[in-house]
Amino acid sequence: MNSLKRKVKHPYFRAFLAGEGKRFEKPLLGQTNYIQPHCPFPMNPQYKPQPPLTDSAREEIWKKFIETGQSVRELGTFYGISIKRVEAILKLKKLEKDMIQQGVPIQKNFALNMEKMMGARSHRQEPLTDMLPKVGKPKFCLVDEGDKFTPEDAAKLLNRQPIASLQEQELRKELIKPFTLEGKTQQQLQTTTVIRKDPEITNIRFKFRFKNIGEDKDITIRDRDGTLLKVNKLSS
Repeated sequence: MNSLKRKVKHPYFRAFLAGEGKRFEKPLLGQTNYIQPHCPFPMNPQYKPQPPLTDSAREEIWKKFIETGQSVRELGTFYGISIKRVEAILKLKKLEKDMIQQGVPIQKNFALNMEKMMGARSHRQEPLTDMLPKVGKPKFCLVDEGDKFTPEDAAKLLNRQPIASLQEQELRKELIKPFTLEGKTQQQLQTTTVIRKDPEITNIRFKFRFKNIGEDKDITIRDRDGTLLKVNKLSS
């Protein structure tokens, strides 16, 4: 922080570091360190995100999926996270494992320190799936005290499918088309032509993809070894 103060020239930022920002000189480890206690964006106080999952929890999810064959739904239920989040974790872990095999350095220490400053947890608490449709304005129905009012009655009143039917549909989709890490990616389906190669602009970590938004809408790729490629077509 002291070295940062010496480098900062903008007076407003220097004032922030000397005032409200001073508490960030020694962040509270194991807790969120937002500008406001539970909100990272002061202009949007309603947005209160949950702490992220620790890398150890994400690694555990990966191992259970690979070694024990647990389904995405089972993992989401156990860790209290949505199915979409489980799928994203598995895809990112697969990418991480591929990068390690290719010799790309992984910034583990940086990630661990960020976890401490963001209060990362091993579990979350969010809906498994987001299946609830938008129902518009609230509707009211008078029901006698002794009468039963089931979820099916509510769905009929709102002209919607019962939640049980939606859950059954989601389960059926998962059985018909289960989540998998296999298969070709879009980049693997591309046919390309080498334009030129410049070894002086190699980048071991990143592969850049540029898309022209003009009439041609062509795509070029700058590979990690400095090779510039032109995408000829996308195979179906």
